[in-house]
Amino acid sequence: MKKNRLKNVFLMLSMISLSILLTVIPTTFSIYRQNMGLWTSYMHKDKQILETDFYKSNVFEFNVLRPILYWMGESVSDVDSNISNYINENTYYEDVSKGLNEYGNEIIETKERKPTKEEAKNDLLNKVNYGRDQLKQIHNIKFMVKNTKTNEYYTNTGYKTFDEFDKNIDEYTNIKIDKNNSNRSYIKTINKKVSENQTHYIEGKLLDATQYNNLEVHMSFPKNIVGLDLVQENYYKYTQAMKEVFICLTLMLTNIAILIISLIIYKKTKINEETEEGILTKLANKVPIDIILCLMAIDLSLYIPFSLAYYIGYSYMTEKICAVIGAYLLIYAAYTINRRSKKYDRKIYILKETIIYKLYKILKNTVISALKVSKKIPLIKRIIIVSIGITFIGGVVSVLLYGFFYNEVVLLFGVPMSMILFTLYIVKKLAYLSDIIEGTSRIKNGELDYKIDVLGNDSFTNLAENINNIGEGLENSIETQLRSERMKSELITNVSHDLKTPLTSIINYIELIKKEDVTPEHVNDYIKVLDQKSKRLKILIEDLFEASKASSGNLELNMENIDIVQLLRQSIGEMEEKLSNSNLDIRLNLSSEKINIYADGRRMYRVFENLLSNISKYSLPSTRVYIDLLEFDESIIITMKNISSYELNFDATEITERFKRADESRNTEGSGLGLAISKDLVNLQGGKFSVEIDGDLFKSILEFPKIDK
Repeated sequence: MKKNRLKNVFLMLSMISLSILLTVIPTTFSIYRQNMGLWTSYMHKDKQILETDFYKSNVFEFNVLRPILYWMGESVSDVDSNISNYINENTYYEDVSKGLNEYGNEIIETKERKPTKEEAKNDLLNKVNYGRDQLKQIHNIKFMVKNTKTNEYYTNTGYKTFDEFDKNIDEYTNIKIDKNNSNRSYIKTINKKVSENQTHYIEGKLLDATQYNNLEVHMSFPKNIVGLDLVQENYYKYTQAMKEVFICLTLMLTNIAILIISLIIYKKTKINEETEEGILTKLANKVPIDIILCLMAIDLSLYIPFSLAYYIGYSYMTEKICAVIGAYLLIYAAYTINRRSKKYDRKIYILKETIIYKLYKILKNTVISALKVSKKIPLIKRIIIVSIGITFIGGVVSVLLYGFFYNEVVLLFGVPMSMILFTLYIVKKLAYLSDIIEGTSRIKNGELDYKIDVLGNDSFTNLAENINNIGEGLENSIETQLRSERMKSELITNVSHDLKTPLTSIINYIELIKKEDVTPEHVNDYIKVLDQKSKRLKILIEDLFEASKASSGNLELNMENIDIVQLLRQSIGEMEEKLSNSNLDIRLNLSSEKINIYADGRRMYRVFENLLSNISKYSLPSTRVYIDLLEFDESIIITMKNISSYELNFDATEITERFKRADESRNTEGSGLGLAISKDLVNLQGGKFSVEIDGDLFKSILEFPKIDK
């Protein structure tokens, strides 16, 4: 019980930490973006995601420098030269009285007109004064701006020239901007370090802040920003945003660590599966899935704005708490759906727990119950009865509609309605016929245990029952055949075992005779023949015995992790003499590292021995034999390729059958059981064995699942 509580605690802790993460991440994004960028501006090469120097940040470039440049452009604009452009580009709107209407209300008409020269000049002078007033309110700046066309300048210092300004004023950040038709540049010096950008790049970043050309600007900003002005306001927002971002990053890292630790402990804590569920879990299990999904959608619509909420200079803790709660509810809802889906073979079946599905089942059962009334009516008669009934219902509906609307046209409504209902009935029957056809196809393709749903009691129902009976009969027939095969295998096993005892005696007596001094000499030749044939017969019986046990699966296996590379090299080494006598050139492509498979080492050695023995017997002399061991993500594939000395005029699947030999004349040694034994042994160990033939190229392929080293 304590372990169960501990597991639930860490599950809740991981959900809470994930909820906080899902709130902190969008909040950090909002803080990062809403301040016009806390990153390094385009003027500097040493880019940082979070710029620690205010004067190098994007905030300074866009929130401070651009409006200052705009006001400077207005403060020294050429009023007289701009009057004509101002008149062409601006329109005045005036309300003119047109008298009274019939109700005594004044009629007002709006007219457009162009400003006069005097009005245009006054407006432009107001802009000049506005720009200068705005600049006067900025205390954390020393500046001088000059209109290079009129030589008019404006400054908040006592200096008359740029040389005097540059000589006497040298603060932490100094900026020079030149916006003339012939020369356009932007140079920023921060703590004696100069940054300069190309003209085409700053055109859309800074110089377009003012519409006027022929400007030259020198500005200087202090390191310590004091007072209340535009610079201090943005500096304060910048420092606050940086603090909040660092707090968010700290929260993110902390909760990531808590999440990882909680999930690890949650996964490693074992609990009793039979423990009774808690009250909250029981309540969550009773809520229909579609209701949970609707609540999740509502929750998500509230969570998104709360998580992205950010107000510069104001507290937004309430919104963030709501976002954390919303994220937690989303996570818990998703966890509940996932947990409830685990009791189904396919997760999609969880839709059975929705209200919509339950209503569908109720409607379906109601319709099925209603249709059971006509179970014993033949199909043709049923169609006739249904068509008459639908026509009658259509007529009744038409008469009722006529009684409401008193329009003869509605009488025709019953005809299409009857046709629609009759069509639906026919479609339902055709759908059942389609199910029967599909079931027949599945049984044909080998799914003998598949049963077609038996619905109703008509001709289609009888057809479905008959097809089910055919499938069941085929399944019984195949089971009988398999039982017969097992009996044959057992018979072969027993006969092989009974032949071993007398054959062993024969071999032993031949060995005793060989030790005697036998004359004449031709008798020794007979003894040699008996010795060879008896030993070959012994090998044949042993192969037959092993083939029978392997094919029936009645074979004891010692499954363990084995190094297949080492075993293959060992097998090749022990067969080296036979392969050399056949004048074969072995080409190996094996890994130098250890590769494990889960198999019986003794049985795998027998498989390799059979395959290498066949290669030595049936390969064309003076040819190459390729043995490859390929390692893939989930499997190990071993291939052995050799050129046959005989014509391979048979199907690749036949050669793995018992007593099937490539040498049809049977002039060579062998029982025809080697490949059959190899295939059965590989299959028993969880592998796959196949043979491919391409002309005279014979290829054996073994595939095993790879296991971790």
